[in-house]
Amino acid sequence: MSSATTTAAAAAAPVVEKKQAPKKPDEEEFKKALAAQQKEHDAIKAKLTDVRAKLDSTKPGGRDPRQQELRDQMNQIKTQVASKKSVSQKLHDQIKTLQDSINARGKDLTSKQKAMPYRTLADLERQIAELDRKVNTGMMKIVDEKKALQEISTLNKQKKNFAVFEEAQKAIDADKQKLKELKEKKQDPELVELNKKFDELQKELNKLRDEQHEHSKNVNTLRDERTKLQKEQNEKWEEIKALKDTYYQGIREYREYTAAARKAREERYKKQREEEQLARNKKYAAEKLEEASAPAFSSEIITCNSLLTYFDPSHAVDASSKSLLTPSNLAATAQRTVDSSLLKGKKLVKEEESYFIGNPKKSKGKKNKKPAGAETEDAASVAPHGKINLNVGLIEQLGQIGVKAPSSQEEVKETIEAIGKKLEWYKENQKRVTEENIAKAKKELEKFEAEGSDVEEKVEAKEEKSAVVEEKKEAAPATEETPAAEAEEKKEE
Repeated sequence: MSSATTTAAAAAAPVVEKKQAPKKPDEEEFKKALAAQQKEHDAIKAKLTDVRAKLDSTKPGGRDPRQQELRDQMNQIKTQVASKKSVSQKLHDQIKTLQDSINARGKDLTSKQKAMPYRTLADLERQIAELDRKVNTGMMKIVDEKKALQEISTLNKQKKNFAVFEEAQKAIDADKQKLKELKEKKQDPELVELNKKFDELQKELNKLRDEQHEHSKNVNTLRDERTKLQKEQNEKWEEIKALKDTYYQGIREYREYTAAARKAREERYKKQREEEQLARNKKYAAEKLEEASAPAFSSEIITCNSLLTYFDPSHAVDASSKSLLTPSNLAATAQRTVDSSLLKGKKLVKEEESYFIGNPKKSKGKKNKKPAGAETEDAASVAPHGKINLNVGLIEQLGQIGVKAPSSQEEVKETIEAIGKKLEWYKENQKRVTEENIAKAKKELEKFEAEGSDVEEKVEAKEEKSAVVEEKKEAAPATEETPAAEAEEKKEE
């Protein structure tokens, strides 16, 4: 994409004003405020429930549930008490009969005791002793003495009555003890508890009846109180709803902002990575194009000329190849000029040394050190029976162009011909292969450039789409949260 197109697209895209990051609502503060308002709402609701119950009890035919419950409990107690009383009726009859007998005998004994001049036997005996003492003194007159003796006789007769009284009293006391035992047997603890509970329920029922009577007198006051409490309850509910709406709206805005910021950051990093990768690809393609622009088979042609010069010193390098024979590009150079006398004959050496390849073992000291200008015979040496030895560098160069290394003097000519054919093929195909390499490198570069323009178009499209969505979101009216939505938001929290 050209710079003009990019500038035009950037100008066409709407400018999005950067929003200030919203503050995340404090959850703890929200919970404290919500709990306080909920507590006030519950208190108002409890008062309203109480007023409604009072009004229901004043309606014609209306009955207080608590009163009905108390009546039911009292009826149950009555039933239980009646069943227990029927069981103890026999004891009740025995107690009544014994009580009547004790009362009658007690009254009879009391009347007889009252008829006696002395209430106790001790008083009677004391009187008899006193009369005896007076008679024994001899100081009394005859008439008085007779009266005293007659009275003593009468009192002695009355002693028998006191014995009868004592026996009657013992019988009465025994019956009283029996009556006490019967009463204790009749007293059932469960029955006592039932009677006690019945009395408590009766008191509570009487209290509720009195309150109901008072409520009936103040119906209008109760209705006004109900209306007032209903209004307070609705107002408190609206406050709770507004508190929840504000909190959850803040949570939504904070989440939307953080999600948008995270998405923008990820897209920015992605764009940066794509641009860096694109730059690396372009650099790689440019380097490949630069490499492809160099003539093909340059190193192979240089190697062929170098080998031909070595095996055939009379080989002349043509003008097209001389440009490649720079010191920095030479892959191989002639080690020495072949002496024709070397091909005719040489000093005999041992047969086991004829196939030795590599430099001879260096001896210590300067005895075997060659002069600086002396030609080494390590490159190639003619062995007995026409064999030839080559150093490792020459063998590697021959292998690079796919030519077999000669093993004897007779194979040198074939090697020169093979190298010449290779050189000729490289020269004939050099232009074609170079053009193919350049075309391939250009195609790869064009591909990377096309990918780069495609990435830029995608980024611009994303930015433009984000701007449009942001404008629509700002223009859209705020919607009221439903209880279901509030519950869903709370669930997500």
